[in-house]
Amino acid sequence: MQKPIYLDYNATTPTDPRVIDAMLPYFHHDFGNPANTLNSYGWSAESAVKKASEQVAHLIHCKASDLVWNAGATEGNNSVIFGLIRKLKNENPDEKIHFITSNAEHWSVLNSFKAAEKYEKIEVTYMPVNVEGMISVEELKKHLKPHTKLVSLIWVNNEIGSINPVEELAQVCQENKIYFHTDATQAVGKIDVNLEKTPVHFLTFSAHKFYGPKGVGALYIRSQNPSIHIEPFILGGGHQNNRRSGTLNVPGIVGAGAAAAICEKEMTEDSQRTHDFCVQLYNLLKVNLPGVEINGPTLTHRSPINLSLIMPASIDLFLPALSGLAFSQGSACHTVETSSSHVLSAIGRSPMQASRTIRLSLGRWTNESEILEAARLISNAFKGISGYAYLHDTN
Repeated sequence: MQKPIYLDYNATTPTDPRVIDAMLPYFHHDFGNPANTLNSYGWSAESAVKKASEQVAHLIHCKASDLVWNAGATEGNNSVIFGLIRKLKNENPDEKIHFITSNAEHWSVLNSFKAAEKYEKIEVTYMPVNVEGMISVEELKKHLKPHTKLVSLIWVNNEIGSINPVEELAQVCQENKIYFHTDATQAVGKIDVNLEKTPVHFLTFSAHKFYGPKGVGALYIRSQNPSIHIEPFILGGGHQNNRRSGTLNVPGIVGAGAAAAICEKEMTEDSQRTHDFCVQLYNLLKVNLPGVEINGPTLTHRSPINLSLIMPASIDLFLPALSGLAFSQGSACHTVETSSSHVLSAIGRSPMQASRTIRLSLGRWTNESEILEAARLISNAFKGISGYAYLHDTN
């Protein structure tokens, strides 16, 4: 049975064959535990982890020693929020704590903040985003309080591809001595992430979003200007300088490093190609379905792999006709139906418009023939529907 055309790279990317080749020896030949440095097996594993850390550090322009390997961005986001709460309460048990985020963040951030409110009695502000899904410097400044301790804002939105001005937002926090965290899962490997010029204090990502394996990612914790320490979220044998305990997933870490090294060399070309294909696909759909409307920023100011589009009718009604495509109706990281998309609601879309939203995301192996076929399948599926009558119905 022929598989559908894969247009769901925002959800996950296929592991690059070159990454798999790099990982294989660490399953059966160099299988040692990097925490055991009393034999050559451990030395080999330890060396591989150090190399992978350097590869990721080169991609995002940071110190390799500032990276803490973990299971992915969801763990990293939880680690920042609850590790920082422990640190702040240990330092000053009676001090009020205020955190800031937006109403369009990834669920692993939003639900962590909700838990912080409920169980830790943290005051949290959920800032509104603009119609393009972004937070401005002016909006952030309006919500700062004397006891604001953390601002957490996504770098690239996973549903609609909007890109926050992270460098400017982080600078505001730096000037006000407030910690700044960004979930950069949809940014790393797709757009320039430079931590030498962007003063974020914490950054999280998952390797499977940039052609690495699933189940591995990293948390960046700045060690200079300023030097930061947070309480460990996972306790155990004190691995990774007591920042995250547990035996390291050496094959996964090697894969993450190899994927980062490939992105460092090929990201510019990959991103330009996927951007051009996004433009081509959008233009083809607009010809056949003039009422198609884009969610989020224009095609020149968004993620180079993302197209979030409102179609002429509910996607659910046309799933059989779209079975030749692999896509998402919203985030693949949440199980609630698309009509409840908090991101689309945050930018002013109605539940009806959300039910008509399709997320198409392109990647390294997307080719022009697939773009042409995707345009044909989508156009044929919605043929005959009065686009404008449906698309601009906001009931």
